[in-house]
Amino acid sequence: MKNKILKFFLNKQKCKHKNALLTANEGYCPDCGEYLVKSYYIVRCSCCDIKREAKISWGEIVPSEKYCSNCGSDKFYIEKLESINLIDANYAVYLKESICQTAEMHPEFQVWVDENSKEQKLLGLKPKQAT
Repeated sequence: MKNKILKFFLNKQKCKHKNALLTANEGYCPDCGEYLVKSYYIVRCSCCDIKREAKISWGEIVPSEKYCSNCGSDKFYIEKLESINLIDANYAVYLKESICQTAEMHPEFQVWVDENSKEQKLLGLKPKQAT
């Protein structure tokens, strides 16, 4: 119980991305600027593998009902989907997950210039003299 209360207060401080990804599957959050991707998840029964309705509770994906309506088991697993189809839409939940792309956005690179390059001649630059 203490951990759930702590999670509640820690999650209050983060951006919830409420205005992000309303129509797209990926993009930037207009509130905090993070790059987000929409990911879809389905909860399945571990015993009979039937799809179960899912919900997000305390930041975790869990089944809506405690026990499976098909076999009565309380065990489940979560399956991540690449894309959502019409049949799975009633069972799936989606999360807006932050993707760190700083390495892709700002790659480090180096430039070497040949001393006798055409660009230097066109710009009228003189090559450095070796010392």
